[in-house]
Amino acid sequence: MRVPFIDLSRSIKPIRDEVLADWTRCFDNCEFVAGPTVAKLEESLQEKLDTPHFIACSNGTDAIMVGLQALGIKQGMRVAIPNMTFWAPFEAIVLAGAEPVLIDINPDDLQMDIDEFKSGHEKFRFDAAIFVHLFGWTSGRLDELRQYCKEEGIRLLEDGAQAFQVAFKGESIFKRAELATISFYPAKVLGASGDAGGITTQNPKIGETLRALINHGRAGHYTYDYVGWNARMGGLQASFLSQMLTKIDDYLESRLRAHAYYCEFFAAYPELCRVFGPPSQVTGNGYLSVIQSRGKTGDELAAILNKQGIGCARTYPQTLCEQPPAQNALRTSNLGHSKLFSRQVINLPLFAGITEEECEASARALLEALRKDG
Repeated sequence: MRVPFIDLSRSIKPIRDEVLADWTRCFDNCEFVAGPTVAKLEESLQEKLDTPHFIACSNGTDAIMVGLQALGIKQGMRVAIPNMTFWAPFEAIVLAGAEPVLIDINPDDLQMDIDEFKSGHEKFRFDAAIFVHLFGWTSGRLDELRQYCKEEGIRLLEDGAQAFQVAFKGESIFKRAELATISFYPAKVLGASGDAGGITTQNPKIGETLRALINHGRAGHYTYDYVGWNARMGGLQASFLSQMLTKIDDYLESRLRAHAYYCEFFAAYPELCRVFGPPSQVTGNGYLSVIQSRGKTGDELAAILNKQGIGCARTYPQTLCEQPPAQNALRTSNLGHSKLFSRQVINLPLFAGITEEECEASARALLEALRKDG
């Protein structure tokens, strides 16, 4: 049985006709940049994410760059970041003129290690931090991190690119974030038909600044308060996302069922691998199946699975410190946990609409690969 790593068509097919009708309306109304459809999406996401201010953006990377600027991050400042994450937060810090400081992950929840973050601040004195809610969950110590940053005057940007509908203590993680970003890249839990993203904040003044920054820093039609960005969303993406929102609860349920299947299946084989999931007090969204091998490398397992027609991925096969532009970046330790995990991680198929039969075929193929000699 062949299983794709991801099949976006299964989430698009149920909304196809409605999207095409909405796109026709957007074309007829020339809603190419901003417009009422974007405003309606912002209102829907404010409610869904339980945040008072949601600002639509062109993509998740632009959201981080705009967010850092809105928080006052500039040249010469030091910004803490987990060593294991997507490249976008690192490049955003550098493009802001600030200096990234790499922090290892906690090997139990795979999030930035809070204790190492605190000791790193004592050594490097962070001006800001980007905390990434990785893999479809977050740290069980999120309150502690937020309080520490507040007490120490560390501006905190929370990267929720993978965290749509993730909850901490029964609340959306976006509800109490000073400033958080999200990505709607097509493969995300809530995906667009191309690049798209957004920014949330609790602070109305920061919200006003964010709206100006994503629109070239404009104060009026041809007046400018800031040197900003061209980071606006258009009506076509907003209408697609709005239709995705009508089905999102079903899509989330499908993902969570698949995630639970993998957790239950591999719980019987702790000597071969470890399956990760949300820590206590955290509700995940089923974004990824995250499995750490105790024997073969992730590359070895991926080669075996691909030969059998089982799609797989390795998120992330290398850490930030292993990328050439980050070779000389400041770091708070030897970053050993993230380096080890990146060599051993494997991700099985997990997407909206995946069947139990596909999960079973994928799990059994990985089990065979883990047991395989040589």
